[in-house]
Amino acid sequence: MSQSDASEWLKKGKILIYPTEGVWGIGCDALNEKAVARVYDLKNRSPDKSLILLCKSFESINNFLLPLTKEEMDYLDIISQDPVTILYKFNAEITPAHLQNNTGKLAIRVSTHYHLDTLFNQFDNPIISTSANISGRDTIDNIEGFKVDFDFNDVAIYNKPLGNLNKPTPIIDLENKEVIRD
Repeated sequence: MSQSDASEWLKKGKILIYPTEGVWGIGCDALNEKAVARVYDLKNRSPDKSLILLCKSFESINNFLLPLTKEEMDYLDIISQDPVTILYKFNAEITPAHLQNNTGKLAIRVSTHYHLDTLFNQFDNPIISTSANISGRDTIDNIEGFKVDFDFNDVAIYNKPLGNLNKPTPIIDLENKEVIRD
C-alpha cells in the first residue's frame, strides 16, 4: 500500500497496521469515534485503557492540550530528540470525548519514523496508535501474523520498514517528568 493509499484509507475511517520506530502499530483517524471503537474491538482491548495519539507535531494537536509552560516546552525539546511518548493534560472542553480518559492526560508521540512522518504530509489528523496485536498476546512482528489476527475488510497493512528501536517507545509524564515506561 502506498503512502497516498494509506492516507485515503484512514480518511475513509478504516484501520491501518503500520510500522513505527520500534514495533508495528494499529490505528485509525483519532477524530473518527467509530474507527477508534473498532480498534478497541479488533484488539479485544478494554476502552478503559488509553491509546497513543501519533501526530506530525505538538502544534498539530495543541488545541487538545492545556497550555504548556516554558519549562515544559524546553523539556520537550530535550526529550523529543529521540522517539518518546509523553503524557500531558488534555483540555476537557475541546478534546473529543472518545479520546478522554480518567487520568486527565493524553499519551502523545510526534513520530520520528520516516514512513509515518511522510504519511502525515497527506493525512492531517492525529492517528490512534497501539501495538498491532490482540491484547494480552505477544507483539506480532511479521505480515503473516497480521493476516491471521486482523484479516478483515476494513484493515490494511502499510508495509514499510520498522525503525531502529527494538522495543516500544519510552513514556514520560511531562508534568512530573516521571518515566512510566523505559
